[in-house]
Amino acid sequence: MPANRSSARRGGFLYAANNVRKNLLRIYRRQKWRVSHLWLFPVVFLYSEFFLRVFCGLPVLRTFLYPVLFGLAAGLFCVCLTSWFKPKVNRIISAVLLAVIAVYFSTECLLQNSFQVFMTPADIATGTGGVVGGFAAELFRTIFHGLGKIFIFLLPLILYLGTGKRRMPAKRLRPAFIGCVFVLALVLQLFTGLVAARGKQGPKYSGQFNFNTATQTFGLTTSTRLAWKYAGSGNKTSDFVIDSTADTQDAASDPNDTTEPTETETEPVVYGENKLDLTFKETSSDNIQALNQYVQSLTPSKQNAYTGLFKGKNLIYICAEAYCDSVVYEELTPTLYRLIHNGIYFSEFYQPTWGGSTSTGEYSFLFGLAPMDGVETMQEAADNNNYFTLGNQLKRIGYHGNAYHDGDYDFYNRNITHTSLGYDEFLAYGNGLEEITDWWTGDITLFDKTMDTYMDNQPFSVYYMTISGHCTYVDDDYKVAKYLDRVKAYFGEGKFKQTTLDYFCYQMELEEALKLMVQKLEEKGIADDTVIVMTGDHYPYGLEKSHTFGNFEDYVSDLYGYTYTNSWEQDHNNLILWSGCLEHENKDMAVEISEPCYSLDVVPTLSNLFGLEYDSRLLVGRDVFSDTEAIALWNNYSWATVQGKYDAISGTYYPNEGYTEDQAYIDRINQIVSNKLSFSEKVLHTDYYGYLFD
Repeated sequence: MPANRSSARRGGFLYAANNVRKNLLRIYRRQKWRVSHLWLFPVVFLYSEFFLRVFCGLPVLRTFLYPVLFGLAAGLFCVCLTSWFKPKVNRIISAVLLAVIAVYFSTECLLQNSFQVFMTPADIATGTGGVVGGFAAELFRTIFHGLGKIFIFLLPLILYLGTGKRRMPAKRLRPAFIGCVFVLALVLQLFTGLVAARGKQGPKYSGQFNFNTATQTFGLTTSTRLAWKYAGSGNKTSDFVIDSTADTQDAASDPNDTTEPTETETEPVVYGENKLDLTFKETSSDNIQALNQYVQSLTPSKQNAYTGLFKGKNLIYICAEAYCDSVVYEELTPTLYRLIHNGIYFSEFYQPTWGGSTSTGEYSFLFGLAPMDGVETMQEAADNNNYFTLGNQLKRIGYHGNAYHDGDYDFYNRNITHTSLGYDEFLAYGNGLEEITDWWTGDITLFDKTMDTYMDNQPFSVYYMTISGHCTYVDDDYKVAKYLDRVKAYFGEGKFKQTTLDYFCYQMELEEALKLMVQKLEEKGIADDTVIVMTGDHYPYGLEKSHTFGNFEDYVSDLYGYTYTNSWEQDHNNLILWSGCLEHENKDMAVEISEPCYSLDVVPTLSNLFGLEYDSRLLVGRDVFSDTEAIALWNNYSWATVQGKYDAISGTYYPNEGYTEDQAYIDRINQIVSNKLSFSEKVLHTDYYGYLFD
């Protein structure tokens, strides 16, 4: 009986499906509507997704199934929209939709070619004004070199307008037929979405959604829809999984360490914890309740021999535009080399590419949290209680603080966002910096002139966002004329391509600015009482260029000496953590940190070094001198630890030498990473620090 019933059900389903097919064909024949218009939008979406992948250097055939299915569904929805009204109105709507599709795909294509990342519409809207105002020449150059790609994306619109009404009519369809097309599109959309959500790529579609990764996996049409959906729901990250074997663990023991303790070993010093006496007030917010439970499940990091080493010292905090460790050579850039190697030396440091360009790099460096919403992340944080930025922590104990940027004051809305970081003033060109440095002077003058305004106001806490390293790297820039002979004399002929040499010249301006900074501190006699901390905002993506049909001229590989294939090869960098005292009275404390660490570790590490009262459970990164397990993570869910590295895009684990692949270990770190990224987003969206420290 069960088999007969099953057969009957299958027969009934096939009979019904066949009837639907016959009715669709019957209604379609009655419409006498040309096939060309019915399939116009499905074809246009497939066409656009295909060329986006070609122009952006993405694999096409291997990963094109989802863009095809989702594109067909989106195209059928557009057919419904352009078939409901009178022919004239339908044709106008069709033309407008084709124009919007062409402009949007062109914009994303050029952005990806320039920044090596796809950006949400909100990110584009946030950054457009600043780009037009501050980097107009770069913008026009990008558009000029991308004219061929723009034409390809505009071609469907051009052909549609050129065919005329007779060859491409836009007649009103019967409501029954529109309803059938709508149901077909809906079924296709829901079916593909279900397969995507439950398949191997499921996390990228839901809990681990990242716009850039989703665009590469599912296509731009779908990533845009998901971005709008999750922006409205505010709940795109996975829920916390609280497990005593995950986040609560201290540093993982080395399975290769067979050292036996000896009888002569002294008793270890017992240190306190970096933990605050928090009150978790009652709340009706499910997200805040989840955060409270998660935070209380974590083990605070221990204080250590480095706690308070820099207590009371001045802090100069620098985010350097497009800075990369590949420019550091002992003889060519002696100041950079000195600050890196004569301070705390970080031999495996990363500044992840978070998406959203400079703004997200700044956010990670300033907040100790992972940026999850592109450029919007910093904008959202402007209205929050940003309790743990170094500016706010030091301001609470009486430090004088200023922030500076030698670019437009309202670029990325820094005039709004940076006033919440804990600095008395934020000065850039347009709101007062020009009165100190004159206009458009570069990093050397920025450091020189502004230092004179605060060195007598000790202790001081100062933040710089530099600009001299900004792309595009061109031969006619003043920095190339200034440094090219020196760079060529050092490397000789043939080691690097010309554009790569131009990049070196741009970063030489930072080298000379730091040289001047150290000299002024030493002349003032406060170098031993001042801490300089610096890293880049992102890898030098401006060195990656593409031509009309996706042929990349990859100067990043020229700079690195290899072609990167994953996040950690792309985003390796230096962290400068230097004070004159590390070359003198505290020379024995100038050690190497060889474990993986990254920009989110800077805030908790400095909080410990400056002896500040903070709670290590409320930051994603770790104090690198603590016993907390070392994990560097990316917001695409990749990570690096002592034991190995995991590429979440391909799902591949690479064990380090001496370690083997352990699925239980991979699963545990994956859950920790998921928890930390979920924590970052919920803290931002709920103003969690405002709840705790109102």
